[in-house]
Amino acid sequence: MTPHVRPRRAPGALTPLLLGVGLAVALVASACGSSVTAVRVGEATLDRDEVVSLVAEATGGPVDVDSVDAATAAGVVDRFVRYEALVDLMAEHGVVADAEARTSARDRLIAAGMDAGDPSLPRFIGWQATLDLVEAGGPGVRAAYEANAHLLGHELCTSHVLVSYEDDAHAVLHLLESGEDFGDLARTVSQDPGSGSTGGSLGCVPLGQFVPTFERAALGALAVGETLVGPVPSQFGFHVIRIDEVRPVEPAAFDDLGRRLSAALLQVAGLTRDVEVEARFGTWDAAVGRVAPPAGPLAPALARLGA
Repeated sequence: MTPHVRPRRAPGALTPLLLGVGLAVALVASACGSSVTAVRVGEATLDRDEVVSLVAEATGGPVDVDSVDAATAAGVVDRFVRYEALVDLMAEHGVVADAEARTSARDRLIAAGMDAGDPSLPRFIGWQATLDLVEAGGPGVRAAYEANAHLLGHELCTSHVLVSYEDDAHAVLHLLESGEDFGDLARTVSQDPGSGSTGGSLGCVPLGQFVPTFERAALGALAVGETLVGPVPSQFGFHVIRIDEVRPVEPAAFDDLGRRLSAALLQVAGLTRDVEVEARFGTWDAAVGRVAPPAGPLAPALARLGA
């Protein structure tokens, strides 16, 4: 599995990003960043200038720190947080990429289309090398999983409302907080006709049945004792998720995870790392496990929902 990189060849030649996260964005570190830390994940940090450089690369034009596009900033910061959280979790258990692992990761990234002269390459090497070590297993990887497996020891008993736009999900949350009935909203506004007709109910299912962002948000809600969480993005739109029942189960044994190991440890990393993000670049939602952009105005979204 290879983090998405800027290609030298046609996009179809690239290895897909782990768990389908995002579009290709090369991360360019500023040569002389400001002293103000804008993002912190464990020991890893980005200062304001570095975040602005990431946004400039994503948008293809110059960006000023005081006029940075908040949605784009949240997206690139979210990607940084996702992978640095895994690096930090692995380091906590003694799993750190050595020179050989980094060389192998570099070769894989270049083979996937990343330019050897790209200034973002060292950061991608660190992420790729960590993913490779996770997939290889080993005592430290096992220890990291087994120390936190209880966080994944749940069947997911949920209902949801699916809408097309993030602001519409904020509007759904607003209506619920105002006393609207969840089932009635699901029946009238949910874009999922199957669950919508039954008030949004998805029943109780084991981990691995939902898309990763949905599962991470449900697990995050369970971890912090919340019953309502959102907006949760997926390829289907934006979800507002209700936890209908807390149903602990024995988590999967390490030896039984197979290809699910990387996904499981990415979830664990997001559930256990301390994350700080300066407000101008997004808001870290610990339950959803996402750096979220600012919410838009409610009135247009409420109108779309017919409220």
